[in-house]
Amino acid sequence: MEVKLWPHQQECVDRAKNFDCFALFMEPGVGKTGTTINILRNIYKKHGKVIPTLILCPPVVIQNWKNEFSTFSKIDQKKIVPLIGTGKQRAALIEEHGYNIIYITNYESLNMPELFELMKNQLKSGISCLVLDESHKCKDMSAKRTKRAIELADLSKYRYILTGTPILNNLMDIFSQFRILDRGERFGSNFFSFRARYFEDKNKAMPASKYFPNWQPIKNADLKIKEIIEPVSMHVEKSKCLSLPPLVRKVISVEMSKEQQRLYDSMKRDLIATIQSEGESKHAIAELAITKALRLQQIVSGHIRVEGDNGEESQTIQIKENPRKEALKQLLEDLAPYHKVLVWAVFHANYQDIRECCDSLGIAYAELHGQISNRDEQITRFSTDEKCRVLIGHPGSGGIGVNLVAASYSIFYSRSFSLEFDIQAEARNYRGGSERHQSITRIDLVTPNTIDELVLKSLGEKQAISNAVLKEKLEEF
Repeated sequence: MEVKLWPHQQECVDRAKNFDCFALFMEPGVGKTGTTINILRNIYKKHGKVIPTLILCPPVVIQNWKNEFSTFSKIDQKKIVPLIGTGKQRAALIEEHGYNIIYITNYESLNMPELFELMKNQLKSGISCLVLDESHKCKDMSAKRTKRAIELADLSKYRYILTGTPILNNLMDIFSQFRILDRGERFGSNFFSFRARYFEDKNKAMPASKYFPNWQPIKNADLKIKEIIEPVSMHVEKSKCLSLPPLVRKVISVEMSKEQQRLYDSMKRDLIATIQSEGESKHAIAELAITKALRLQQIVSGHIRVEGDNGEESQTIQIKENPRKEALKQLLEDLAPYHKVLVWAVFHANYQDIRECCDSLGIAYAELHGQISNRDEQITRFSTDEKCRVLIGHPGSGGIGVNLVAASYSIFYSRSFSLEFDIQAEARNYRGGSERHQSITRIDLVTPNTIDELVLKSLGEKQAISNAVLKEKLEEF
């Protein structure tokens, strides 16, 4: 039985019919994969066959794309081939199946020389199609993956980019994505010309000895760019197209123990000294500042990373008294009997703390992070086993392309600087299907007057935390 599209999905499919390229700027959870498959179906009907198609996406959603083709189309599954494994193994799959196939692979494939040449041959073999899922991963014009994605796009008749966050750091992020999408039709092929037209360097008058670039949009640049891209793009927000339950956000303050406070103050003094140091390059200072900022985050979440001496490996030491762990235990004791709960964390040491909380309460849990290999089993168990009440996940590996609507609560035990990861993690249980709950609640565990507040504030304001922001702001914490 064919799945009926939501109205916003059908609108997007209808609009895309008029163009050989289209941008689906759709928030996570509103069905951009299913929408794209229906756009592809129209192309295949137009040509009377499946044409050579390459889909680039994060590795965690490769299988999801194949599954969605089964849901939204009757295309022979033999024509849908995930490219996984080593470069040679992926290349062998293309040699085996030929070019009139839908290949699904991750962006890392762009850095595999033999495979990249085969992908180029696939797309230049005739009328072909290129899809970039989470296209913001090609926002950096200087990156090899972006340059190679442009090569593939220039060989493809049909081109589509999908992302809920086309602009993660600043307005410049849009250039490379549209260079891939329309081959430079709207903004040209030269990034520096684009920058000169829509941005100005606020620091251009600074003395050379102190100069660092500070490119900011000129007046109304955002409106001009929006007007240019509007005909070949569609922006979809969950709040405007789905009848979702309320999203409730709560912040629970958790103080540090005396030992945490001592370690934090020491690391903070070290960080400030790094930021204020002379004689180091700006890049080196920024990199050191980020490393030390991560150490501050680790301390407030309950552990410290100690570098080894004389070539010895570094060690992670759990801080014995950890109020954050106790706060989580209390929350799970109150919530887990009545609700399924996602617990997000970004450090490996956090996983053990969360496991210990669950074990002490007798709560069954699943896990979804880089240390877990049986992802699908873990997801299925959490979604279908009523006894499994908690899922322990990393926003990077568990926060993309996964449906976890069985949970009505999510707890962010620790956070990274990544706006992309935060948006994706929140969308795992706040998406189509979460209507089964009266509300969806996000709880952030935050230590007052620490880097925790800086990260949460920036993420809440939908701002990625760049090196420059860190360098300017970290002294406050």
